[in-house]
Amino acid sequence: MAIWDDITKKAAALSEKAVKQAKDLSEVAKLKLQIAEAEKAADDAYAKLGRLYAAAHAEDCEEAFASEMAAAVNAGQTIQTLKGQLHDAKGVAVCEKCGAEVAKNAAFCSACGAEMPKPAPVEAEVVTEEAPAEEAPAEDAPVEEAPVEEAPVEETPAE
Repeated sequence: MAIWDDITKKAAALSEKAVKQAKDLSEVAKLKLQIAEAEKAADDAYAKLGRLYAAAHAEDCEEAFASEMAAAVNAGQTIQTLKGQLHDAKGVAVCEKCGAEVAKNAAFCSACGAEMPKPAPVEAEVVTEEAPAEEAPAEDAPVEEAPVEEAPVEETPAE
């Protein structure tokens, strides 16, 4: 029975070793996950910090940040233009209160109930052109008529 005891001890030692390795791998995975979460939190904080700085100093940023600030401002303008084109293509407006997309002709937001602004009526601009006083329009100008010459009439002999 000594052989069975020896095999049992070796199996127990191997399983303890496997359990320890599994715990070590689990600990490593946990630490890697915590590092990734902390890095994401740091990236989010830096992004928020950058947005706050850009909002506060868009016009008076330090020279070292001027090119990046200009790029961010241009990208923001492009995004707004494209979003406007997208909303036009979809036939929707955006609720100023909650940001939901609402049909352009809707009186109220379907998400929050806020009154939607009515589009300003487009006034047609009437353009009138007046001719200067010293120049008469072409159709009112006197036309000199050339004398009309009559073409000779050929007479045919009577038979």
